[in-house]
Amino acid sequence: MSKIGVIGIDYQIDFMPNPGSALPVPGANADAERFADFVTRFKDRIQSVYLTQDSHHVLDIAHPTWWKKADGTNVDPFTVITTADLAAGTYYPAIRPRVSREYVQALETQGEYIHMVWPEHCIVGTTGHTFHPAIQRMIADFERSAFRWVNIITKGSNPNTEHYGAFRANIEQMDDPSTQLSQVLLASLNELDQLFLAGEAQSHCVANSLKQLMDNAPNLIGKMVILEDTMSPVPGLPADFYVGVQAIYDRAKQMGAKFAKTSDFVTI
Repeated sequence: MSKIGVIGIDYQIDFMPNPGSALPVPGANADAERFADFVTRFKDRIQSVYLTQDSHHVLDIAHPTWWKKADGTNVDPFTVITTADLAAGTYYPAIRPRVSREYVQALETQGEYIHMVWPEHCIVGTTGHTFHPAIQRMIADFERSAFRWVNIITKGSNPNTEHYGAFRANIEQMDDPSTQLSQVLLASLNELDQLFLAGEAQSHCVANSLKQLMDNAPNLIGKMVILEDTMSPVPGLPADFYVGVQAIYDRAKQMGAKFAKTSDFVTI
């Protein structure tokens, strides 16, 4: 029998378009419900379930408190900070100036997403950090029925780097293995015959997870099915950003990934 796995990225309350959510992604509630239904329908066939959980401190390099404008006030959420901005004095780090500047430079040098400051989100211990209720129910049902544990992968707790992707932080930290490429997770996925990818946001954490797989485990891409109706993008960013996001998915398709909707499957 084929070994089938599913990986769901960051189906957390703070990404849901609900009152009080820190970083709502339109469509995310329905995405989470479709993913949970998919796993529950096929729990007898699914060997492994992996769920990532964005997990941040309030004081984080991607949160406003870390950065100041030239006038000394905190930067606003959704501010993009580049090395040119830092050189011009438009923005500056409130703490760890050398580390912060080197981080922004490394993002640009290594071809990662340009540094974005987000609203404080997915703070460990808050309601926003928890999974969507449909995901919580799916976890309980899977573990009770399948007698296998759901694998929860926390990411983002190192405040010196963003951690979009499931497999490593945007910039690995030499003194923190949790930010480095997870060989254990990759080895686990390599045992599968088919891998379904889902999550939020399509434009950020899912796209980066996919890119990390293409760069570090290209053999997995041919086993992958990307569930298009389980993910939605962060809206309102410049058009050229979305062109870059689409290029990631286009590359995956060229490498053999399949694209489908949960409704396409009667059996798996």
